[in-house]
Amino acid sequence: MKYPMIAAAVGALLIGPLVAQADTMPHAEHYQTIQQFLEAGKVTGNIRSYYFNQLYGGSPLPNKYAYSLGGMLKVQTAPLYGLSAGVAFYTANSLGANDLNAPGYTHLDALLMGEKDSLNVLGQAYLQYQDRWLKVKAGDLLLHTPWMNPSDAFMIPSTFQAVTVQANPIRNLQLIGIREFRFKNRIQGNYYQETLLNQNPIYPDMPDHMDGTLAFGVKAHWQGLKSSAWFYKFYDLANLFYGTVHYGVSGLPYGLKPFADFQYAREWADGAQYAGPVNATVFGGMVGLQTPLGRVFAAYDDIPGRSPFSMGGWTLYNGGFVSPYTQQYSADPLYTSIMDYGLVSSSAAGHAWKFGFLIHPLRQLRIKYSYSMYCTHPYLPNVDANYLDVTYTPGGFWKGLSLRNRLAVDHSNPYANYHGTFIDDRLMLQYAF
Repeated sequence: MKYPMIAAAVGALLIGPLVAQADTMPHAEHYQTIQQFLEAGKVTGNIRSYYFNQLYGGSPLPNKYAYSLGGMLKVQTAPLYGLSAGVAFYTANSLGANDLNAPGYTHLDALLMGEKDSLNVLGQAYLQYQDRWLKVKAGDLLLHTPWMNPSDAFMIPSTFQAVTVQANPIRNLQLIGIREFRFKNRIQGNYYQETLLNQNPIYPDMPDHMDGTLAFGVKAHWQGLKSSAWFYKFYDLANLFYGTVHYGVSGLPYGLKPFADFQYAREWADGAQYAGPVNATVFGGMVGLQTPLGRVFAAYDDIPGRSPFSMGGWTLYNGGFVSPYTQQYSADPLYTSIMDYGLVSSSAAGHAWKFGFLIHPLRQLRIKYSYSMYCTHPYLPNVDANYLDVTYTPGGFWKGLSLRNRLAVDHSNPYANYHGTFIDDRLMLQYAF
């Protein structure tokens, strides 16, 4: 959706001086006036109302909750000679609904927006150059890679201070390079030379001056075969290779499309080894069937046990596998992870199974259900979880409006040393424009 007045203000500040010279510059683009350029800018955003509930039925642990109202406003200028700019502002406000008075915030689910009444951040501010073959972006960004991503399931996404380069040398082949310098998680107001491991009790001595991450990726697509390979250098933590392969069959009767996926990760220690002598392997697979109504699937992942070592009073049997930008968020790409648990977030060796479906019984209704089992005994108690994700989007006059409820019922989840039935309920009402 276009909002010329707002886009005009930002565009004039960021790139307007260049347009003023358009008549004297060679190869001028199709804008004939400054007004046309400014009106081609775009404003997008969303308004979110979010409510979290964590219930520990019958346990002495107190139930937790949190509420927030906020959203995002983003301005993107039109390109001029391939150059454009963007800024995005995010806000989250409790409106006094959260319990910030109890000692230790015992009833507060701080995952939503931290221990604050209000959180306001300029999450994105970047310059971008793009042509047919190349895209370069620098500044405060969203990253969309398997192990560095927005984790945008709460009020404010994770963002990164980084430079990214994306090249498309031939059809169906994409090359990606990233150099990340600073990170801002979902409840921080500023960028820091840290990762999520700085807030993880397993790593109490993690320094606050990390050197960021270097990453390279390649993605290819040929007919029904899709593959990707990534290398991450988490400086002084670990090196990670991650690869995926997807194959789908089409052209069968009744619109049936069977598919199969495979994933593999190998991680080893880097530099100062602040996360310990990491030496870990992860592999998994998923098979399923796509139908006109949706899909059904079965998935498996395994993190083999390795020689144990201790970190922060914890003994790690999984080779110390770390995911510096997703670990506590369960936002990793393993097929068996759910919104509040997985092999990576549990930091345990073992294997996991996941069975489920994703269907659209109505055009406006999306339903996802899965049952998963995490077999991590004797390192941690085995966990089984039911997960339900329902989204309703009315469309039509209400285009952009959605109501989403995510519910996880975990048995023996070791969260907060609690091994009973843990209920995690998250309700979001959003209007996106």
